[in-house]
Amino acid sequence: MKNTLIFIVAIIIAGGSGFTLQKSLSKSQKSNNPAIGLQRPEFAAPDLTGEYRNIKEWDGKVIFLNFWATWCPPCKKEIPDFIELQAAYGNQGLQFVGIAVDDEGAVREFAETMGINYPSLVVQADGVGLAKRYGNGIGALPYTVIINRDGEISNTFRGELSKIRAKELLEERGFTL
Repeated sequence: MKNTLIFIVAIIIAGGSGFTLQKSLSKSQKSNNPAIGLQRPEFAAPDLTGEYRNIKEWDGKVIFLNFWATWCPPCKKEIPDFIELQAAYGNQGLQFVGIAVDDEGAVREFAETMGINYPSLVVQADGVGLAKRYGNGIGALPYTVIINRDGEISNTFRGELSKIRAKELLEERGFTL
């Protein structure tokens, strides 16, 4: 009985240590990106109608700036969640903006098929340079940048951003979930 109790306590302590380690790793990974805390760089790019849209257009909103491509499986996987979140929280000041590093025709077809309900800007090869200005030094896709209402970069994510994590980030910013 005593050995069982010691074993259970050891498991609880080990689990708690792992959780603490994971939290500290997450914090250190976020703070390693030099873009965090900076004002978002200004840019303009064409949407799927050919109209140039400027990032300033969404000032005052929480922006999820998502760099993606139609040939990127994790990009395609996260987009349905982004569509759902935009529909649910757009009226509270959330704005997803897709930055497609891809061919305009492929993006248009994909956006229509998926029913993307937020602006999709097509930057093709220029997207890599733009992503670097937003802290993506290695050009990874997908890459999501969260810009607060004051225009400051508050988070960056390389790889797929899960709906659960996106909701946590929204809740941290005062969105009613």
